[in-house]
Amino acid sequence: MEAPTPDLLPAFTMRIERAAPIVVGAIATGGARHHVPVASGTFEGEGLAGNLVGGGETLLERADGVTVIEASYYIAFTDGAVARCFGTGYRTGALTRLSLLFEAAEESSVAPLATRAFIAEQQEGSPTMTICRIV
Repeated sequence: MEAPTPDLLPAFTMRIERAAPIVVGAIATGGARHHVPVASGTFEGEGLAGNLVGGGETLLERADGVTVIEASYYIAFTDGAVARCFGTGYRTGALTRLSLLFEAAEESSVAPLATRAFIAEQQEGSPTMTICRIV
């Protein structure tokens, strides 16, 4: 039996404005750590729109040039619902790729987001992250 091959459907765009990084520096186990807070931003697609109201990205710059990213973004939607978008991924060269999930209140308008999986991609220097739903 073979597992089905997943497809990707364009779902959202997120424009992120980042604040100044908080630098931890070189860490004892190797690499360098810093945290980049989210200052603001927008989120839209699939009939939803909202603003980024918090969160950030924690980065580990490894000796091999790959950066490991742990991301957590808080989104306030135009209808008053709030969700957390979070995940992990890598930056290699000029490209960041993340796997993303959502948490949302069970009775909120955005609760269905919590039942789906997403991947995201962002080019270095671009404020726009493209998010696709895995189907």
